[in-house]
Amino acid sequence: MSAALTELRLHAREMGTLVAQQVETAVRALLEADGEAAELVLRREQRVNAWQTEIEAESFRLLAQQAPVAGDLRTVLAISRAVTDLERAGDEAKKIARFALASAGHGVGGPTRVIRRSLRHMAAIASESMRVAVEALDRGDAEVAHEVARLDREIDQEFESALRQLMTVAMERAPRLLKPVFDTVFALKSLERIGDHAKNVAEHVVFLVSGDDVRHAGKSRAVPAREAQH
Repeated sequence: MSAALTELRLHAREMGTLVAQQVETAVRALLEADGEAAELVLRREQRVNAWQTEIEAESFRLLAQQAPVAGDLRTVLAISRAVTDLERAGDEAKKIARFALASAGHGVGGPTRVIRRSLRHMAAIASESMRVAVEALDRGDAEVAHEVARLDREIDQEFESALRQLMTVAMERAPRLLKPVFDTVFALKSLERIGDHAKNVAEHVVFLVSGDDVRHAGKSRAVPAREAQH
């Protein structure tokens, strides 16, 4: 069982590393109007999907053939959940690449130029949060969940700041820029969602280590049994 779990973790790590690379390359394509980089992201998306299919198949085989219990079972379940978030983060990178490819012929400029710093910063944080979360998944280290949550908050703050800048552009300049503004908002939103998926991966690590499901902890507080009795 340990050898199979080690291989499963390794594959999840390789998938997560690829997804982080996808994010970095997609944003570079957008910032530099690099059509070739955008095409690379779109080609590698197939590899992301292939990793998800392979890891899920490995997880099912482990559950069916070896019937893992306790910590081993949580590891398999956590990795299965994590690869779903990794695949969705890969989808967001693909969306950014498609936008970059569509706008590559127009060169670097427009709304993207206005928020260039925010885009670059958000991409760096999103990539870092994904790498940290994947490293935690590989090591089974729940402590980094707090770090990923902090990075996610930083992404959210940068997103709000960039959104305000874009709205200023939309109001002060010609209506012809409205579509580029909205397209750029979608690119920013994709980065924000990538941060959310990295946070989800970190929460799956908490489940792996402790068995606690903290995915909805920020939305509602569970009532302890002693409180429920009163």
